[in-house]
Amino acid sequence: MAKAQGPSAGKRAGGVVLMLLGVALIGYGTHYLARNGNCSSTGYVSYGPVPKCSGGEALYIISTFVLGPGLALVGWAFAQIDGVLWPAVCVSAGVGLITLQADAAPGTQSFGVVGGILFFALAVLSVVLTVRKRLRPKPAVHGPAGPDGPGSPAGAPVLSMPAGSPPAAAGPQPGGPQPGGPQPGGAQPGGPRFGAPQPAAAPAQDPLDRIAKLAQLRDSGALTDEEFDTQKAKLLGEI
Repeated sequence: MAKAQGPSAGKRAGGVVLMLLGVALIGYGTHYLARNGNCSSTGYVSYGPVPKCSGGEALYIISTFVLGPGLALVGWAFAQIDGVLWPAVCVSAGVGLITLQADAAPGTQSFGVVGGILFFALAVLSVVLTVRKRLRPKPAVHGPAGPDGPGSPAGAPVLSMPAGSPPAAAGPQPGGPQPGGPQPGGAQPGGPRFGAPQPAAAPAQDPLDRIAKLAQLRDSGALTDEEFDTQKAKLLGEI
């Protein structure tokens, strides 16, 4: 089966550029949203003075939540580089938060430092998980027809008999006679089948009846008088 080809070098390079541009826009918008998050058009609110809005809040929101993520996802689809996009977004957002200027409100500066550290930690965690996943050993692949039969592991050792060695004796066959044991029907090897029906012995005839039959044979000419007398004497001796 032919493997699917990856993107060309030009397409991958263009995807990396788009991905980095989208990540940079996310960091840019995060920085200015954190700095002007509580701004006011007059510079004052009910609890006191706040930074005066510069008028670019719509651009910051679009950069952070729309344009930046869109370009980053399109670039990632073109580049097809796994395990890079999410850590890059976390680093960009962390840099945008932790680089708030000193003229920002103290609460905003503290928020930027804490948020930046959290984003950096997420980036490191993502990289560690990606590396562990790639270094994890893959399970053994079983080929469709290995040397020992279907489904045997690829590269498994094959047990072979030395040259000239006699073949192994065949064992008892299923359904056939078992060597050394009783045979089906009670027969033993080399002996009679004990379970087979034996022919019935012919009933012994009465000597007088046989003498009468011999007399009929003599009268019909089948026997001579000498033969009749000889057979008659034998039968009389059996009485």
